[in-house]
Amino acid sequence: MRRRQFIRGGAAAAGTALGVSAVGFGSPGTTEAAPSTPGPSDTIMPGTAHETPVYVIEGAESGPTAVAVGGIHGDERSGILAADRLREWDLAAGRLVVIPRANRVAVERDTREGEHGDLNRQFTPGREPATELARALWDRIVEADPDVLTTLQSSKGLYGTHPDFVGQAVFPTAAGDAVTVAETATATVNDAAVPWYMPFHDFRVGHPLSGDAPLLSHKVGGDLGEPAHIVEVTEYLLDDEAGARWTGRLATELLAGHGLERAGGDA
Repeated sequence: MRRRQFIRGGAAAAGTALGVSAVGFGSPGTTEAAPSTPGPSDTIMPGTAHETPVYVIEGAESGPTAVAVGGIHGDERSGILAADRLREWDLAAGRLVVIPRANRVAVERDTREGEHGDLNRQFTPGREPATELARALWDRIVEADPDVLTTLQSSKGLYGTHPDFVGQAVFPTAAGDAVTVAETATATVNDAAVPWYMPFHDFRVGHPLSGDAPLLSHKVGGDLGEPAHIVEVTEYLLDDEAGARWTGRLATELLAGHGLERAGGDA
């Protein structure tokens, strides 16, 4: 029997899953989440409606570089919350570049798409990204020279159960050891974080991303030849806070699998 631990407040998490966390992202009547540290290192598209901060965390020792992207779809709040927490990490080694609100306009509108459609359909491998925002985001990623990239996203259903949705899955590129790392990370999170009474919420590894679709992670695998992952935590019976905890735990395990170790603390 696998050892399982209740997530903190696990029973409450299942109970409150029928509600939605009142954590604001610029929507009327809510309060903006405001992590205390650190400040942004630079911004993408400054002086425009798409202006969004970039946070760079340097470890005490040299090591791999990882890029984590949240808010590529503006209504996927658990990924945005998790990305906000990543920028508070302390690293033992390596460098972490965090872009919590990649599509600033969509995040503030709480919509999947921004001014120019679905941002995560503008990164055709082998071609220049399709819009000014996509080009600016891609240029910043190339500048970071990542050894691995992770996008933090969410879905309304369960992969393999609800045909139209991909929740509770990690989709790795075919590049490098992304598939093996994803298999280890999902097994660890299933054992340590997913409660026994939610067996349908066990994470799965989805099909490898072959670099032939216009998604950011496909382009990282196809054009840069580097590992990348799409993390898709479900919104089915989970509120944003529980989704953010699972997203953060998966990010911790995935990035550790690629050699980026935290100095301490939980995601």
